[in-house]
Amino acid sequence: MNKRITSSQMSWRALLSHNLREIRITFCQSNKSSEGLRNFVVNNYTDLKRLNPKLPLLIREGHGIEPTIYARYDWGEEEKTVVTNLSEQEVEEKLKEICLLGDNQQREPKRFDEFDIVSAYDKNVVPLRPYF
Repeated sequence: MNKRITSSQMSWRALLSHNLREIRITFCQSNKSSEGLRNFVVNNYTDLKRLNPKLPLLIREGHGIEPTIYARYDWGEEEKTVVTNLSEQEVEEKLKEICLLGDNQQREPKRFDEFDIVSAYDKNVVPLRPYF
């Protein structure tokens, strides 16, 4: 019987690459409204990439732009979340919500060369038998 790992069993940070296809973060380098998102990126980028090495995590800085997180799910669905004037902890909560939304999305078929730690638990182990 296949048992699916849920977010309660694994940190949401490790589920990012399983639930999302891409994350784009845009913010202003100097604007006060982007401070929480800026601090989140500075303090958490390394950890997020270490846990999700194949997930595209794109950071874009621009003068005067609105602090926003774009999440792309399977089948090209995108979610835009504006995080203006939020603290670093509130930005983390928003990203967690975005990740957990992907848990309910319909999945694209996996390519054979893709592998991640979560989907490995979903697969049956089939013993290989030599053909003579």
